[in-house]
Amino acid sequence: MFKKILPMLLFLCSCGFKPMYRQTPYNNLSDKTAQIAILPVRGFDGAHGVELRNSLLNKLTPYGKPENPTYILEIALSKPNVVDYTIKNDGTASSYLVKMNATYTLKKKSDYSVLLQKSANAEISYNILKNQFSTEMLKNNAIKLTIDDISKQIYFAIITYFTEK
Repeated sequence: MFKKILPMLLFLCSCGFKPMYRQTPYNNLSDKTAQIAILPVRGFDGAHGVELRNSLLNKLTPYGKPENPTYILEIALSKPNVVDYTIKNDGTASSYLVKMNATYTLKKKSDYSVLLQKSANAEISYNILKNQFSTEMLKNNAIKLTIDDISKQIYFAIITYFTEK
């Protein structure tokens, strides 16, 4: 048993592997992310912005809003762009593709200097069914999945930034 584990441990040590969530005096991610004030999401529609913001609040500041935040996160969310994805032989669409984009900026609150500025993109497809209500439900679910994907991209970009700095 030990003979099988030892080579794996040696490999992990030699490749520069560092656990992202390991608690050290220099890298306490939960303390850093808990100091981020997430501003209301700018964009075309408040409902999707609220959904994105709530998802990020759950990930970054699960213990509540910081009293005296060190960082500010600003996000702008695009309108869902629904395009034909798969075309049948008769020229009609059999599935759609939902595309969304968010641009975000992490700033230091003390001097509003930009620490991180990126964009996140997500695409999810869904089928067109004979029942229009079911198709609309699939569309709404696809939009929620794109928002969730964007939320994860923003979250991982922020924790990667704090891990590297």
